[in-house]
Amino acid sequence: MKRTSWHLRVNSIVVAWLLALLVVTLIHPFIPWANWLLVHVLALGALSNAILIWSWHFTAALVRLSDEVVRKGQALRLVLFNVGAVAVTAGVFTGALPVVMAGGTLVAVVAGWHAVALWQRMRAALPSRFRLTIRYYIAAGALLPVGALLGMHLASSHSPAHARVVLAHALVNVLGWIGLTVIGTLVTLWPTMLRTRIADSAELAARRMLPVLLAGLLLATAAALAGSLLLTAAGLLVYLGGFLWVAAPHVEEVRRKAPVEFCTSSALAAVAWMAGSLLVMALAIGTSADWPQALSRAGLFVGPVLVGFAAQVLVGALAYLVPVVLGGGPAAVRRTTAIMGWAGPARLVVTNAGLALWLLPSPSLVKVLVSMAVLVALATTVPLMIGAAISANRAKDAPVAARPAPAASDPGSATRYRVASAAIGLAVVVLAGVGGV
Repeated sequence: MKRTSWHLRVNSIVVAWLLALLVVTLIHPFIPWANWLLVHVLALGALSNAILIWSWHFTAALVRLSDEVVRKGQALRLVLFNVGAVAVTAGVFTGALPVVMAGGTLVAVVAGWHAVALWQRMRAALPSRFRLTIRYYIAAGALLPVGALLGMHLASSHSPAHARVVLAHALVNVLGWIGLTVIGTLVTLWPTMLRTRIADSAELAARRMLPVLLAGLLLATAAALAGSLLLTAAGLLVYLGGFLWVAAPHVEEVRRKAPVEFCTSSALAAVAWMAGSLLVMALAIGTSADWPQALSRAGLFVGPVLVGFAAQVLVGALAYLVPVVLGGGPAAVRRTTAIMGWAGPARLVVTNAGLALWLLPSPSLVKVLVSMAVLVALATTVPLMIGAAISANRAKDAPVAARPAPAASDPGSATRYRVASAAIGLAVVVLAGVGGV
């Protein structure tokens, strides 16, 4: 199977989960466990599948594995993981505890298998400058089974420590499984998306900060389980410090090449949401009177972390990676990149301004309309992926002489387009807010 066909097939799993998220969002007022489903369809479904697919892809590129070796075992892991994820979702929705436990166990086993397979590939490969990225993936994969076990404990009992276990479960999965994977990936993917060389100190910072990030996460998780609000907040601040330290060298790359494309702007906004959310969440937990209040305050940041950070990183990365995987030569990549970045400034403004408005005190109808606008802005990635794939296939089938030449870019026209598109996005958010009032 060709590389393009393989990626189209496996990434269709991510698309399927995103479509399921859209359906759940539309009908969530009428179904039980709606908030749980929204979070887990995005995190356990779309984001986790993207992590399994792309972390293995980047590892294979770093250690120079052939396509046959890359796919060996991965297809089975993806099948088993999705069986487990569907079982967990269906079990919670129907109240079937044995199904939840079986699904959670399968998810934990596959995550552990994924981490071990990454470790084996790293050990067998020749030394590589950026193999530290694989270490981030291994650490993330080793943490997901812990998060799954905490989730199964929550499903099977409702102890007095329920609020503490919920927070620990969220920290391990979001900051560990998702956060470490994203941080490790952006070390090399961010300058690649900017099309500039990586900062000299980026590798060293990422290498030194992995233990710091793990220490902060483990401190926050252990403190939550032990019942210490202040130590949980301290752990989050340690994690935030490591996150900012890893991100600091990339400021040099931004100075060299401004992130004006949709993929880079989306990733930059995601990093800002993560940093801000960690800081405010640490302060909110550290100043809480008890654990129910801490959990309530922390719950306000589910949207900023999962939507502002994780989902924006996902759509930004796909906007860059899908054209590269589809291939077809420089001209074809430029065309598919333009498709993936369609109305990029408007989508970015709707996502980020809409999420900021959603966080402010406002009537429930405002929150509903604004959240729908944000969802549409993010969900636009799905039809654009399909359009990019169709465009790439047509370009490959067309005779070379019939392929259109890339149009010359006009910097002034591009700037006017970005301003107008951003203004339209802002108008959508304002109309949603005013309409809700």
